[in-house]
Amino acid sequence: MDWKFKLSEARIEEGMLTLGVTAEGPYDVKVRSPKVTAVIDSSRDNRRFPILVNAYFPLEDMDTCMVYAEYAVNIEEIFLGEWGGDLVVSFDFMYGDKVIRQIPLELSREEEVLKQQGVFFRKGTSDLLIKGRKRADGSLRRAWNACKSVLAPLYQAFTYFVACLLLPWYAVDAIASVLLGISNTYPKNNGNILRRFLAHMSWRYSKVCKYDVGLTGVKMGIVKAFFLLGCFRPVKKKRVLFLSSRRNDLTGNFSFLFEKMQHDGKVEMKCVLEPREIRDMPMKSLRQIGFFSATSKIILVDDFTPVISKLNLRRPTELFQLWHACGAFKTFGFSRTGKRGGPKQNSKDHRNYDYAIVSSSEIREFYAEGFGIALDKVAATGVPRTDVFFDASYKKQVIENLHREYPQTAGKKVILFAPTFRGNGKLSAEYPLSQFDPVKFMEQVPKDYVLIIKHHPFVKLDYHIRPEWKERILDLSKESEINDLLFLTDVLITDYSSVVFEAALLNIPMLMYAFDLRQYIASRDFYYDYEFFVPGKIIERFTDLAKAIREEDYESEKLEQFRTRFFDDLDGKSTKRVVDLVYQRMGI
Repeated sequence: MDWKFKLSEARIEEGMLTLGVTAEGPYDVKVRSPKVTAVIDSSRDNRRFPILVNAYFPLEDMDTCMVYAEYAVNIEEIFLGEWGGDLVVSFDFMYGDKVIRQIPLELSREEEVLKQQGVFFRKGTSDLLIKGRKRADGSLRRAWNACKSVLAPLYQAFTYFVACLLLPWYAVDAIASVLLGISNTYPKNNGNILRRFLAHMSWRYSKVCKYDVGLTGVKMGIVKAFFLLGCFRPVKKKRVLFLSSRRNDLTGNFSFLFEKMQHDGKVEMKCVLEPREIRDMPMKSLRQIGFFSATSKIILVDDFTPVISKLNLRRPTELFQLWHACGAFKTFGFSRTGKRGGPKQNSKDHRNYDYAIVSSSEIREFYAEGFGIALDKVAATGVPRTDVFFDASYKKQVIENLHREYPQTAGKKVILFAPTFRGNGKLSAEYPLSQFDPVKFMEQVPKDYVLIIKHHPFVKLDYHIRPEWKERILDLSKESEINDLLFLTDVLITDYSSVVFEAALLNIPMLMYAFDLRQYIASRDFYYDYEFFVPGKIIERFTDLAKAIREEDYESEKLEQFRTRFFDDLDGKSTKRVVDLVYQRMGI
């Protein structure tokens, strides 16, 4: 049976574009998360975003299933600007390992009804046409944007002074709320009297004041002030800024690009490596971020960097995202819109990238979707930090160093336990200790194995390993680069971590310990259906881990296809390709 698709919803009402697709086709019990994606093209830009799957279930015969997806988006927010030209919409569908591009649509309502709702079905295609409205004159639009940039801070300052004048009234209202209970109370008001009083004052103040007077807002204002000062100087055509909110040293992708550029001697390089939150940054970092962002031709970041997303970068400046992960695994960014922890469609986070660097052509569309940028802004150059996996001398040196530092590993088989975190980010990250007991695990595996534990940097756990086990169990979560540890690894145990991509380059057998797979799909989800995608044996019970090790049952036959799927070039020259792209954009 072939898949059949119906356009079940397509309308524009009060600026909201609602799209709905129904799919019916062969059912596969292993498929947990079908995907429907809208592809929207304008004359100047393009965008992909997921259509939320509201229903997925097998039909009575259990051989076929139904998928229904629907999503509504403010049409002005698709490209973060005034809706002007025509938009062309098509849909992609993914079910397990089956991908259908530009799915052929049947109409579930009369074509005239669609036209009345502002949507046209293009004959002989699978596309929808949304007729644009006349845009404002370009010079008028630029003038209005310039006015907004001046008026917005003035309005914020006005609301700040008004809120200050009203402070006595807020104090009276807070007293009435806390002590007398005769005023509207702060929605989350709890704690002692002083705490409730201050919380109510802050709540009232925030209702009027449109300026963030907290520490974060003040420090971001300092960054913007130095950025403005930098704008009085020309952009330096040969300046490259390395800006990280993830690390405080030149490691990962940054180290490879920095060494290559330093060796070439063609550009001036500046580094601001500041993993602290904006509110905790010292004045030196605030000044450097603001000034160098205004005067650099190229800015390189290696993760989501909140401070850079709040700056309106100058037109000659280009922003490169050297994402820290390889491949496409867990959904992120705008791929999570409409889900818990996902951004709003009007968010400017990620949207200002001029280039994003990825490991293969196949995953370009996922990064374009996640970052909310056009597909042609995603470059499949390969990931610089993977070049070490093709460097035999580096591998030999790393192994010697690690054996010297951790002599327990010499002459042993090494199991690396490297799971990802649970939670919504750095502040809520955790890993359930009850799901992995290192001592119980090692009691069940042969004595020629050593276990290295390497948790995600967000996870703060302390394993209390008894002295008699210190020769077989090492917790290196706070030490060592995980890429270096892979050179020692004979078996990798992970779950939903992107470390699988690096491990695949070294042909390391893997066990996927996915004890909470269903919950993880519901809360986080993946770009590919997990069971069709992972390069190792899936284990859902702790007791089965040691058994798989003893029997060397890793399903390693999946590795080769996985490796070639997610890496276009296995030549160790990714750094050169990225640097060449940077030079090209600089006109060098």
